[in-house]
Amino acid sequence: MRRLSLVLLLTAFVALLVAGCTKVDEAPSAPSAASKPGAPTGPTTELVLFTWTARDEEQVNQEIIKEFEAANPGITVRLQNETGGSQTAMQKLQTMISAQQGPDVISIHGAFFIPLAAKGALLSLDERMAGDPAFNAADFSPALLELCKYEGKIYSLPRYTSVYCLFYNKTLFDEAKVAYPPVSGEWTWHHYLAAAKKLTKDTDGDGKIDQWGCVIDFWGARIYPWLWQNGASLMNADRSRCTLDSPEAIEAMQFLYDLRHKHKVAAAASNSDHDAGLTAFTQGHIGMYMTGPWDIQTLRQAKTLQWDVAPLPRKKQKATMLGTENYGIWSGTKHPDEAWKLFAFLMSPEVQTKMAERLEKMPSRTSVLQGPYLQGSPGFDRKVFVDAIAYGRQPENIPEWSQVKDLIQNQLDLIWVQKTTVAAGLKKAAADVNKTLTELRAKK
Repeated sequence: MRRLSLVLLLTAFVALLVAGCTKVDEAPSAPSAASKPGAPTGPTTELVLFTWTARDEEQVNQEIIKEFEAANPGITVRLQNETGGSQTAMQKLQTMISAQQGPDVISIHGAFFIPLAAKGALLSLDERMAGDPAFNAADFSPALLELCKYEGKIYSLPRYTSVYCLFYNKTLFDEAKVAYPPVSGEWTWHHYLAAAKKLTKDTDGDGKIDQWGCVIDFWGARIYPWLWQNGASLMNADRSRCTLDSPEAIEAMQFLYDLRHKHKVAAAASNSDHDAGLTAFTQGHIGMYMTGPWDIQTLRQAKTLQWDVAPLPRKKQKATMLGTENYGIWSGTKHPDEAWKLFAFLMSPEVQTKMAERLEKMPSRTSVLQGPYLQGSPGFDRKVFVDAIAYGRQPENIPEWSQVKDLIQNQLDLIWVQKTTVAAGLKKAAADVNKTLTELRAKK
């Protein structure tokens, strides 16, 4: 019995050997990440990139991340994209940072840059820029670098820049026999009003206006260029007080108010719907609209809309807003060296060229702005945008902006719906802001 058991055991062992040597038709398993060519053999660092973009830009960012990861084995990037708009994204960002869970590299709305820098939430970039010759900080214009400074140090850089210009409907201008706004910037507020009157029409004869000369966004930074063109400003030079109660500011806002309520050449637009003006222009019923390069992708979806761009009209001087959307590095990152590598890659000429070609983003690097961007043929005059940088002005941001902005907008809303006069509303806004700033700054 013992011998029989031994024979059976030997027979089973031989069978296993034969089976192990027999070829089996099975698909080979996919190689592990560690076995792939070029894969890192050591530990991997994960970075979080925080953005707030539309889906098309999110897709391009994913492509850029793959390129970065391929060039930087050992670093992976997780994209956290918020699609609820700038206000929602910045509120979420501030909550994450307050909880010490900030993303490593951050896309920052220009209006929120100074408050974040003032709280110490951003890493100073000066030393890393100076210590990385390949980065070439001199490729950014001094005006843009100034936008990114807080108390003399640079805490972010614009991944792209933007300026407000005048978009106009060529078809409506042609039908009304109105000359296009000149690219030389010779138009004044008088020319703008005269054109708006000719463009405003009741096209179907029902007694109601259905084509408007313009549409006005009476909210936020959209009012800044009009203030500056008339020699006014939101804040005084040292940003110690709000100056919306100045005669120049009142005159500028009165001009916008009169476009709608006196001259009746501006379509009604709700301040609560920030896309209302763009939507009306895209539908082909508006002659002129102030916006910037960020809206071009939307305009291109309106296939029958024939449009072009010109400088904004001026009053006492030419002026527009020089805005930015920035990248910064969270001061609490556990991987500052790797975060800088990602930051520098995202700010590279190659990435900015891709953003310009794919999404019509206006480059912040001079080499790309004056090179591929200006030399391209997009079907409209990009030179208008490029030239506007020379007379563009930075927003008058302050660290307390999130705590006072609604005090201004509340009065603008009341003015726009005729619940208060322009003069009374602006004086109330200035008084409320200055009172709040005094109280907040006294606590420091």
